Amino acid sequence: MQVQRHLTAPFFGALLALLAGCSGSSGKADATETKAKADGITTAAQLGTFCSNIESGHPKAAKYSGNGPHRVAAFDGGYTTDADLGPGWVLQDDVKIKGVPETAKTTPVTEIELLACAKGERGTEQQRECTYVDFGAQSSPQQTYPLYNQTFTYTVYALRTGRVVTTKKAGVTNGCPGKFSSSAGGSAGPSKLYAQMSRWTTQRVLKDVVESPAR
Repeated sequence: MQVQRHLTAPFFGALLALLAGCSGSSGKADATETKAKADGITTAAQLGTFCSNIESGHPKAAKYSGNGPHRVAAFDGGYTTDADLGPGWVLQDDVKIKGVPETAKTTPVTEIELLACAKGERGTEQQRECTYVDFGAQSSPQQTYPLYNQTFTYTVYALRTGRVVTTKKAGVTNGCPGKFSSSAGGSAGPSKLYAQMSRWTTQRVLKDVVESPAR
């Protein structure tokens, strides 16, 4: 049986819903499904599912209006290695933009106006190497992997309605993953790593839409 190990940088120490499109379904039925989905999502940490399918938004979210600033929940949907089956959505709870409080995992949805989803796309340009210590290895505990660039497409939604407010791109060329799994299931493990999103990049990309009047 293959043992799954985790590598740590020495410096850091539902089934998919098949509910779409029954012929004859009414707008009222769609609205009911949206409300049922939203009823189970009450905090910022749970909003990642809306990055995959926001539908018509979250009816209990704060209204996106006025001069700003507007509170935002920002999610990182990037890749870590070439063995990842797909990106996950992780709340960036350390993002700081002047004029609005940080959005923590427990921040109520009722206080959030905008949802920003940064979807990663794996690049092909090697940037540097990242060295890790595998504390579970019997020999050669230090391992080095090539780091490649990654491009993120930010889609910013008005959370209450699901309307797209803006889209922006940002390239990332630095930032080794803090840790990752060196093996998964029957996989031989990753051979490449991808540059990780930082809160500073997210702050720079979102600053304008957060601080500007509602569009």
